[in-house]
Parts: sequence; C-alpha cells; structure tokens
Amino acid sequence: MSIQSFVVNQVLRLTFKPKRGTPLNVTAARKKVAQAARRNPPVPKDVRHVPVPASAASGLCAAEWLSVERPARTVLYFHGGGYFFCGLDTHRPVCGYLARVAQAQVLSVDYRMAPEHVFPAAVDDAVAWYAALLRQGVSPANITVAGDSAGGGLAVACLLAARERGLPMPAAALLFSPWVDLACSGETMHTLADADVMFQPELLPQAAALYVGDKPLTEPLASPLYADLRGLPPMLIHASRHEILLSDSTRLHERARAVGVASQLLLRDRLPHVWPTMVMLPEARRSLKESARFMEQHTR
Repeated sequence: MSIQSFVVNQVLRLTFKPKRGTPLNVTAARKKVAQAARRNPPVPKDVRHVPVPASAASGLCAAEWLSVERPARTVLYFHGGGYFFCGLDTHRPVCGYLARVAQAQVLSVDYRMAPEHVFPAAVDDAVAWYAALLRQGVSPANITVAGDSAGGGLAVACLLAARERGLPMPAAALLFSPWVDLACSGETMHTLADADVMFQPELLPQAAALYVGDKPLTEPLASPLYADLRGLPPMLIHASRHEILLSDSTRLHERARAVGVASQLLLRDRLPHVWPTMVMLPEARRSLKESARFMEQHTR
C-alpha cells in the first residue's frame, strides 16, 4: 500500500465514516462531497470537456463528454454515491483520466437521484443514453458501460434494461466496487464493518430504501445480483478485500460466470471502496490502466 493510500484511509476513517448509529443525512452528504469536488484538479489540457444539457424532447438527462482528440472507443459512465449524492463534478477527474489512458470519449451521465426521483428513474436515464449513443451511430462493439458503487449497479441495470428492450449489448462492462444487492445481504456487510474506512453497514439499507421507494429491494433492475445475467458482455470488476461491499462483487462475479458471462475479478488489499476513482492514488492509476487494457481487448 502506498503512503498516499495510507493517508487517504486515515482521512476517510476520521472525516467520512460516520459513527455507529448515525442516521443518513442526504443534505449533509451532498454538501460534503460538493465541498470536496471544488478541490478537484482541472481537466487535463489534452482532454476535451463538453457539457451536454438535458433535453426533454429527447428524453435525455444532462451529461458531459470527456474525450481525447481522436478517441478509439466510447465509455458510458455512471457515477456512484448511493443513488442520492455525487455527480458530474465529483467524478470528472476519474472520467478525464480514463479518457486519457483508454484513448476514449467518456460520457458521464447526470442521472436523476433519490429521494427526489426514485427507482426506476435512474435506470430509465441510463438506458436512454445508451440508446441515444446507438442512434447517433456509435457501434455497440465500441462501447464499454462503466460505473462505481451505485453507478456500478446502475451500469449492470442498464445492460439488463437494454437487453429487455432488444438493444444490442455493448462490448464490455467495467465495474468499480459495484453495489448490486440493495437488500444488503452479503456477509461482508458485517464481517468487514470495522475494516471498511468509509461506511457503516446500517447506512446502506437507508440509502436503498430512499432509492427503491415502494418496490422490492430484490427487484432485478434495482439489485442486479438477483437478475438473470445471461447474455451480458464481458465484465471487469475491481473490489477491495477491506470494504463491506466486497460480497457484492464476489457474488456478481460468481453468478455471471455460472451463466456463461466472461467475468474477471481483481481484488486489492487495504484500499478504500471505489479507490480507482481516487486518481491521486498510485493504486487508482494502476487500476485505471488495467481497465484501459481490458477495454482495448474487447472494443473495436
């Protein structure tokens, strides 16, 4: 573990991880990440940043492109944040870095979030943008659908919704610590509660309840772990051995492979949840380069 990761782990444990029994506070969480995003570095000069406003006529939410001059592939990216916080600004650094190392154009999607917009609003926004890329002439063989945490779950849900609508599958899926079980039934939710530097296990069910509303927590498009995964594209899953959502990644990997989906699971020790999004970490940059190689192998 690098010294940078050691410091980040300590800072997250002291300033981000709430005390046991603290209730979920949407306003406070949004304020905290907004303040942190203001300290993000600027987009690299060799990466173009193009905001895309929402279009009611097209049924598309806001988004933004981060792209190298001559992109070889396309990434459709969904940010994490428990379906209730984070956004384009918080994830601009990882999308910009991914664009650079993968020689890609990355479309980061500002999907609707809870509690203002409950499930399936986020899924509708995700698959609408995927369909829009296809209408715009982007080949599915050129597209990787990606996301972190809740955005990783949303990426898988997007694939499932696209399959339901008869849309062709993209070339690949890239997932960073995906949250795919909103019932929070994984054993590491409890066995790794102390080791996890970011989350207390009782907060995730609260976030899940905000998102699903009156729908079952095991609804497949909300919790893709419970879906039929057959026919989905190859997946690369990154997860930490010291995060409470580890069981989500291991079970998704196992269930995907059980139905013939090619899945690769890369596990790392003593790193925080969604560390690949923390581009100041050497381990993050290494994981993003591994992800770029995966996309190079599967897209054309």
